[in-house]
Amino acid sequence: MYCTTRLLRYVLCVISGICALGGCLLIWYGAWLLDSLSEQQRVMGLDNGEDLAAYLCILLGFVVVVASIFGSVAVAKDSRSLLICYAVLMVLLLIIQFVMVSISYAASRESLPDSLRQGFDDLWDMGHEGNSTLHSYEEWLHCCGRNSAEDYLHVEKMPPASCCLDRDCTQLMNLFMSGCEVKFKEYVSGKTANFHTLSWFLILFEFAGSVTTCYLADSIRNHRDRIRFYN
Repeated sequence: MYCTTRLLRYVLCVISGICALGGCLLIWYGAWLLDSLSEQQRVMGLDNGEDLAAYLCILLGFVVVVASIFGSVAVAKDSRSLLICYAVLMVLLLIIQFVMVSISYAASRESLPDSLRQGFDDLWDMGHEGNSTLHSYEEWLHCCGRNSAEDYLHVEKMPPASCCLDRDCTQLMNLFMSGCEVKFKEYVSGKTANFHTLSWFLILFEFAGSVTTCYLADSIRNHRDRIRFYN
């Protein structure tokens, strides 16, 4: 029994250390996400919630690190009540990260910002002239129209300067041919790929940590019951 309890302590300490490392990586990812926002995005207001997502990642990473330290303290004190609290905390973190990953997956595959949808509506509006939010996305993502530059031709409009490299449409090669819907989804997928990998990594070890913690708490209780019984 003592050997099993000691082994569970070692395993839980390793898992806590791995989770702490994952939390540090999550903090780094949030900082990278903030730093990766271009000045153009900030000026045009095209952050699309990336600031909020970055701060949430940093906050979540900090909580994971603190929780891992708490778990190590619970193991060191050999406290069954602290271990149970740690197991509950791991399950809560697991649920929160699973929800965040689900939202992130949905955003990268289906969701489009309202400003981009409004730009698409302006594109198909035959009576709309002048600036559109779509032009900002075209200049930022190097795209044109919703599906391609041909969208403008279908509605008998000339592609705007935002559809051309350096806003120079005098040369045909400068025209962006890719559509903004695909370009935006590629952009979001590229930004969230690391978050998905890191989150699944943490979810796996948080689940393992919660299960190991429950076994350790039960082992400690059984060990103490035996000592009281024989004394």
